[in-house]
Amino acid sequence: MKDPIDSRQLQIFVVLARSGSLRSAAAELFLTNSAISHSIHALETSLDTKLFHRPGKFLELTGKGHLLLREAPGILSSMDRVRLQLTDEDATQNVSLRTAVGFNFARFMLPEVIGEWQLCFPKSKLTVRVADRDTCVKLMSDDAIDAAVLVDPPTEPEFSVDNLFEDELRLMVTADSPLANQGAVNMRSLRGKTFLTSRIQSHTTQMVLTEMRRQGCSFHETLELGNIDTVFEMVKLGGGIALVPDWIIERRPKDIHVVSRPLNNVHLIRRWGHVRRASGEYSVAARTFLRLCRRVAGNMAVNMSAAMLYIAMCPIWSDEWLLGAIS
Repeated sequence: MKDPIDSRQLQIFVVLARSGSLRSAAAELFLTNSAISHSIHALETSLDTKLFHRPGKFLELTGKGHLLLREAPGILSSMDRVRLQLTDEDATQNVSLRTAVGFNFARFMLPEVIGEWQLCFPKSKLTVRVADRDTCVKLMSDDAIDAAVLVDPPTEPEFSVDNLFEDELRLMVTADSPLANQGAVNMRSLRGKTFLTSRIQSHTTQMVLTEMRRQGCSFHETLELGNIDTVFEMVKLGGGIALVPDWIIERRPKDIHVVSRPLNNVHLIRRWGHVRRASGEYSVAARTFLRLCRRVAGNMAVNMSAAMLYIAMCPIWSDEWLLGAIS
């Protein structure tokens, strides 16, 4: 009988597959590069198969590696649920957690996190507020929430940050734009264009505008459209250009009227993190929420074929969630 898969090795495999880099995986897991390498070697030996190869700077999954990455989140999720079911019943029934997340995380990833949470804590309470990055940080500072998922986490010592994933902004243009004929676009080529965004005051929009100023140019105007779907529709109609995270592009239905292009003179990369107060209690609910967020981020990487990568649980949507979702 073959040995079962080691859960710790499987967790390390998922993180390494998502990051594609020993250094990034080691930093996220607070391990050394050699510890990561040893764990992966042991897993490959146990499975008698190669999971990674290195054609260049980053690690890439083999065919068998992709297969394991598709199955790993479900395996780890099942193990988490069993662990929680074996825990003292009162400890899991009475948990509650106050969280805040960004708008795009709420739209594209939060539903999957909530679904897993309901399975782990069917009688618990998870309160989710949907807000921009700076508001999430303020809520944390004011002790109004226990945890937040946001871009470019704060570096102040009062916060504890767990990395989730990185993404990169890509240019979205109509298919008949001259920019669509370029394999990659210089950001200075966007001078004088109309920039479409969901929210002008968002952290990401301000990052784009700051980079444009650093490049010595500016947009003709910046239009705030309220949500990502309207942004895509306006791009499709030729009303302007947008800079959108790669994983959101991959999750949308394909549209021959809209194309995405990378930028070739700058990389607009954002780091997503799970943030909590360093001095606060690290409860079983908080640890589970972090694991679920990591798992959903890992699933996102699988769906993209890339390794770079209340709610009072009855279920009733809270007013905070509803207001955030439709605003």
